[in-house]
Amino acid sequence: MEEFITFITVFGGLGLFLLGMDLLSSGMKSLAGRKLRHILDSFLKTKPGALTFGVLLTLLFQSSSAASVVLVGFVDASIITFQQTLPVLLGTGIGTTITTQLISFNVGKFALLFVGLGFFMKAFAPGNWSKTGQIILGFGTLFFGMKMMSDGLTPLRDNESFINILLHLENPVAGLLVGLVFTALIQSSAAFIGILITLCNSGLLSFDASLPLILGTNIGTTITALIAATTATYPGRKLAVANAMFRIFGALMFIGFIGVWGDFTVYLTGQSAPVARLLANAHTIFNFVMALTLLPFTASVGNLALRLVPKPKTRPKHSLHYLNKELLSSPDMSVPFLYKEVQDMGEVVYSMVKVSMRPFFDRDERAIQQINQWEEKTDFYREEINKFLVKLNEAHPVEQWSEEIYRLMHVVNELEQIADIVSVNISRQAEKWLTANIQFSAEGRKELVQYHLHCLKQLERALTLMNNWDPTEALKMKRKYRKYALMAFDLERQHYKRLFSPNSQSVESSKVHMELLNLLRIINSRATNFGRLVFMAEENTPLA
Repeated sequence: MEEFITFITVFGGLGLFLLGMDLLSSGMKSLAGRKLRHILDSFLKTKPGALTFGVLLTLLFQSSSAASVVLVGFVDASIITFQQTLPVLLGTGIGTTITTQLISFNVGKFALLFVGLGFFMKAFAPGNWSKTGQIILGFGTLFFGMKMMSDGLTPLRDNESFINILLHLENPVAGLLVGLVFTALIQSSAAFIGILITLCNSGLLSFDASLPLILGTNIGTTITALIAATTATYPGRKLAVANAMFRIFGALMFIGFIGVWGDFTVYLTGQSAPVARLLANAHTIFNFVMALTLLPFTASVGNLALRLVPKPKTRPKHSLHYLNKELLSSPDMSVPFLYKEVQDMGEVVYSMVKVSMRPFFDRDERAIQQINQWEEKTDFYREEINKFLVKLNEAHPVEQWSEEIYRLMHVVNELEQIADIVSVNISRQAEKWLTANIQFSAEGRKELVQYHLHCLKQLERALTLMNNWDPTEALKMKRKYRKYALMAFDLERQHYKRLFSPNSQSVESSKVHMELLNLLRIINSRATNFGRLVFMAEENTPLA
């Protein structure tokens, strides 16, 4: 019975500890997630800046594993380059040391104070104070979980079987492997270091025995990113391999000098320092030395990763390249990746509109087949993006979403509507046209070519507008739409004049001519709705 009580105390304490880590991560992402996107460019200009960005990213996610997975997404989305990301990877290791330094201080006695204060701030404080309250609640839950684990582990100090198991960890290779496996399972090196601190505080694990475990935990953080990279694009796989190489090189640097490392930590911290402080400082020394040593060689590690990761031979028929499950933890962090997916969808729709006139002008049957393939792809984009947004809503209510997400939802709908106009209405006319022996008059063909080019230009403006949502450009689109709408009416009038003139060549093609003109005008209107979205946000005018 006593063993069972010990188990549930430790197990429950571990659960509270990991819950605290999750609350802490969610609170920090809510507080700083949107700002993170705006500091990317300024931080990544230099290697030290990129290293600092890695620290910030890991503080947000409270896990270098999760931070590495998000970096894979950044590279896949072409938000940052592969070479820019390598110093960031070294910074993620340093980021974990800040959390471990905080949890190494014995504040378990005040854990419930943090829990109470954090809860009431989260529940009743406005705005950012509520998010700050969640961070405090996360720390309180984390510390209370550690206290529970420590209390539950105390009886094991007299358990010979458990002590014999821990003695095997003094073997550097065994300790490294155990640290690797456990960190891979809980997907957070900071959390595993917290567990080590609890074991050391309970007198169950010596400081010297914990050092190989620290090396193992740094390699274990790479497992999650390597798993995520199996479904990533080629740059993402390169990044995951480079991340693993950094950690392995770092572990190899230290494993032969564990004694020197331990002595240096004791020297810096002090002989009488608590073992938890020694452990946190040893973890910090390792990550700082690894980062500073390998920072000048990031390009070499990157080139080695290029050789180790084979280029893909085939790609799946359809797939999202940028959105992944790690982004579900923060609506703001998901926005740049969502933009990339929608932009890709927009490029497909643009291609559909571009080739839509070929059956009529060049009698190209292959264009219809190509349009059908692109339509299938746009359907895939719409369905998968909607699935992601549904899951995002399950994790974070829509009240927490930014205006940008709503805009992109509207854009996806407009793109889908344009794709349907091309694949259904225009394609249906094209199939009839190819089976009939009719032609446009020279004037009619010229008018359709001209209006089709204006339609493409308006759609191009719409896709460009997504990059900055500039009200000036939106107003320009609105004016162009009015111009093109008047142009369409004028072209109709000219067509009717030709239709009723002697020896007209437009009679047989008249119905198709008018239908295409009308469909292109609708596409213009749909594209102009991108600009209307800007006025909705800026001027609070209705979408019409």
